[in-house]
Amino acid sequence: MTDVQDMFSDPQAVARYTEGPPRFVPGYNAMLSMAAILLAERAREDARILVLGAGGGLELKTFAQAQPRWSFDGVDPSAAMLALAGQTLGPLASRAFIRATSTMLRRNCLTAPAAC
Repeated sequence: MTDVQDMFSDPQAVARYTEGPPRFVPGYNAMLSMAAILLAERAREDARILVLGAGGGLELKTFAQAQPRWSFDGVDPSAAMLALAGQTLGPLASRAFIRATSTMLRRNCLTAPAAC
């Protein structure tokens, strides 16, 4: 396991994760809001949005708040981060199907996309 993988399975690091992006990325919240606006220009009112790297749930929450009829598929390799996403979403979690992926699944999706 790499240091990055260790970080996303460390309970203390996971608990602090949602604090990081807004602190370390200038304009992070504005960027998420702009992403929601740009998606809304092309997506249907009842769109189902795929979010890759959904652990933490910050993007899911912003998109769910911006578009009340959208639903979401959130994928992340870390089950602990997806649990955090569910907590971050709170009552909005009912609109998101979140699931962990594995290296095997990612490899299979690249070689046999119909199986995914």
